[in-house]
Order: sequence, then structure tokens, then C-alpha cells
Amino acid sequence: MTTYDAVVAGAGPAGSTAARLLTERGVSVLLLDKQRFPRDKPCGGGVTLRAAAVQEIDLSPVIERTIYGARFSLRLGGSFDRTYDKPLTYMTQRCRLDAHLAERAADAGADFQDGEAVRVVEAYHDAPPRPDLTIRTSHGMYTARVLIGADGANGVSARAASLSPHFEEAVALEGNLPFAPDIPEDWREYVGLDLGGLAGGYGWVFPKQEHLNLGVGAWKYAAFTLRPKLTELCRRYGFNPSRLENLRGHHLPLRTARSPIARGPIALVGDAAGLIDPLSGEGIHMAFASGRMAAEQALRYLGGEATSMAGYEDAVEAELQPELDVSRRLQELFHFAPPPYLALMRRSEKFWLFFCHLIRGELTYLDFLRMIGPLRLALDFFAGVAQRRREAKVGALLPLVRGA
Repeated sequence: MTTYDAVVAGAGPAGSTAARLLTERGVSVLLLDKQRFPRDKPCGGGVTLRAAAVQEIDLSPVIERTIYGARFSLRLGGSFDRTYDKPLTYMTQRCRLDAHLAERAADAGADFQDGEAVRVVEAYHDAPPRPDLTIRTSHGMYTARVLIGADGANGVSARAASLSPHFEEAVALEGNLPFAPDIPEDWREYVGLDLGGLAGGYGWVFPKQEHLNLGVGAWKYAAFTLRPKLTELCRRYGFNPSRLENLRGHHLPLRTARSPIARGPIALVGDAAGLIDPLSGEGIHMAFASGRMAAEQALRYLGGEATSMAGYEDAVEAELQPELDVSRRLQELFHFAPPPYLALMRRSEKFWLFFCHLIRGELTYLDFLRMIGPLRLALDFFAGVAQRRREAKVGALLPLVRGA
């Protein structure tokens, strides 16, 4: 049985970030992932400038496109393009990004074991000086004082800590369309965003080096609409839906305030904690940020400055959750009546620049609240109205969905 200071379950953006930061501070770390690397994950693969700014390591080796413009449409109608003179987002693939991050953690000294799944975690909270945790995997058994769970919303880590985080659930469906001569060349330069046609979500076209990634996302209750919506998205832009490859769906857990994500020596990060931006569906920024926060609290715990990983949950609640809460209200408000916002995006230079600054991380959702001042009361009111209308619609629709 090998002993480590910390075990990180899951080598995605959150887990590899935490593992690298801990190792750089002299902590012995075992980084595990159940899949062999490089492995792909369902994800649009957009790394915003805001997300990239959270990382000290160079991401350029895995960046396939740098995007300066967006092509907007409303409910698959006519489209319009907007461009910015600075990069808005980077495009990558998770198979490349995750392998790069895991390699950097291993270079720093973490023991990276891919193809090794965590099976059972036994926690000992009252028996020092014995290590707090025993982790049994598909390959062996380890002891550690800290477990950072980056193994998704249904991972072993949450069950080991008896944590039941509170999520709202969205779902997405995506596929890849290889570049061919009949695909217009400008699709290599723009992201496509079709808004207003999906319950709580949107359709996208993201260019990569050799293909376009096309996808649709919505609230879980509308999952049955995703396949036809993806077909419609393809046809709207002149793509043959039968040419889509690697079609796959995935869940997007959205954390609600005060949801438990740490207990004793265990903390959940990234998707395992539901740290996904409700408005955009983007999770890489929050994965990077939560991995860093978990590493910081683990250092305090391992150094005897804290008695548990609870300080990590407090940090998320104070620093990340307010952003998620504002994003959630803006999501409700936008989907209540999307046409005015698309009109502003098309005609208002000020609104477009605000969008660009938000994507680039030069402004935050909280900055937006400060900018609108007293109007935030109106935002809260109408977001609440939109939420109640959506909930009433869901209540009426669910019996029909269950009976289908």
C-alpha cells in the first residue's frame, strides 16, 4: 500500500490543476483517471481568455484556433457577424487539453496513473495519526490525507464524503463535422451561436483544426428536443447531418448556492461540484479556479492550519458562487425574451463591447451588476418572473414527457 499526501480523482482541467499546484509546493500527489490518455470528453472545447488567465502554464501547444468573431442567429433565422480586434476565445479539444494539463502535473512531480478507476474510498475522521483515507482502485490500494474529487457529478468522491450537492441539470448533444471543400472557409474564423430556440440553452458551431464541432444544449426536461434541434442546426447552415461523427450527449450539473462540496478531508471540484456557468454552459474557467482553491485549502489542511477541507467550500461560496448566481438570473432573463438582446448585439456597439469584455474576463457578471446600479432590482424582479413562468411550463410539460 502506497501513501500519498493527496489523491486527486480525475485528470480533467480541475483535477490536473490541483495536482500540479500541490506538487509544486512539495506535496506528494497521486493523480488518477479511469480512462487511458489521451482520451476525449464531450465538450465544445472553448477556452475563454478569462479561463486561460487563471492558468500559469502555456496553453498554446493545444490551441487549434484563435477566434475573433461570432456569427449570431435567432431560432435558426437570418444571421449576422460581429468581430473584435482582440482574441475572444481559444478553440481546443479536450483530448489534447486534458493530456497537456496532466503532463504538466506529471512534469511537476505528480504520480499520474491513467486507466485506473477509483472504486472505494474509506474515510477515517477520528483515528490520527493514521492517514485519513484509504483509496481502493481497479489496480491497487493507497492511503492519503486528502482526496480531491474531480470525477464528475456521479463520481465516487461525492459518495465517499456522503455529499449530495444540489444541482440543476442541463444536457447537451454534439458531434464533429470534418472540414470538406463544400464548407465555407469563413467557418474557420467564427464561432456560430444560435439563440432562443432551445429551453435554457443554445446551438453552437465551433471550428477546430480539422473539423467543426456542432452542438445543442438545453434544460434536462427538454432533452428529447436535442436530436431534432441538432439536425435543424446542421441544415440551417448547409451541413449534412448524416456526416456528423462521434455524436455524444452529456450532462451539465449547475450548482445552487450553499450546495455541500466539501466534508472532512474530501473536496469536490469542477463538474463534480457543479461549477458550470449557467448562461454560457462553459465550465473550464470554473474548473481551473476551483482546482486552485482546493489546492490552497489542501495546503492549509496538510500543514495543520485547518482541520478539514471546509474552507474550500467557503471560498467557492464567497468567490465563485456570486458569479454563478448572477449568470443564472441573466440566463432566466435572456430566455424569457431573447429577440431584444439579439437586436442589441447586432445594433449596439456598446452592448457588443460589453459582451467582448465579459468573454475576455475584463469584466465579470458582478461588474455588470455594479454598472447597472439600481436597475439590478428590475433584473431580479423580471428574472424571478421568468423563472416562475419556466417552472410552470415545466410542471405542465413533465407529465407529457414521462408518458411519451
